[in-house]
Amino acid sequence: MSPRGAAGVDPSVPAPVVELVGLAAYTELAEFGLLAARSVDAPDLATRQALADGADRALARQRALLALVSADDGVVPGVVGATVMAPFDHALADFDARTDTEDWSEGLLKGVVGHGVAQDFCRVLAGGLGGSSGRAVRQVLERPAPGPEAGADAGADAEAIWLLARLAAADDVLSSRLALWGRRVVGEALGVVTALLGRRPALVELAAEAAARSGADLGGGSGGDDAVRSWLVARLTGEHTRRMDRMRLAA
Repeated sequence: MSPRGAAGVDPSVPAPVVELVGLAAYTELAEFGLLAARSVDAPDLATRQALADGADRALARQRALLALVSADDGVVPGVVGATVMAPFDHALADFDARTDTEDWSEGLLKGVVGHGVAQDFCRVLAGGLGGSSGRAVRQVLERPAPGPEAGADAGADAEAIWLLARLAAADDVLSSRLALWGRRVVGEALGVVTALLGRRPALVELAAEAAARSGADLGGGSGGDDAVRSWLVARLTGEHTRRMDRMRLAA
């Protein structure tokens, strides 16, 4: 059974919305896990609290996303989330294995870059959704995050970006090392995106619709899915570059 119409999922919600909510909710859950883990071994109390706040916000946004597709039928909380996220379970496993690090600052940057790309991916795809449900998804995904750089990032990682920017500004050697690490991580993250597009045709369709709605020139449609993928990767790479700039790390 597809997630749409499964137990706890509102059958009136369009299938593309359920698909994207599943991916976005999975991304927010992954962001929660990484920020919570980095909070536990953070170097000082203020940093632990800041990252814990970000982790809490990731779960809050995940709940807001899942509420958009949930049927009000008394289903135990968590059932809907597990149902709509199931197609994406372990989607980040290879990424996590290939970017494993014991260095605290590298681990934090891994989350900012890797999950930042995933969240940007979801925001771009949301541009392909129509109707009131599409607007509702975009409102949740584009909601500014409070924090030291409120409005600079819509994700749960505003504090992490601020912390990394401070570390980079104080240590040129660390800044150079993190810049190199960021280039490696973004390559792996974009690999996850292309793998998902290869496995989930509905995501390619959303990307194509998002490109069309944005007025993107895809060569008159002659490039097909490859042109859509190229447009999407270019968008994600641009967002990554701007994120690295905010951390004072050359992308």
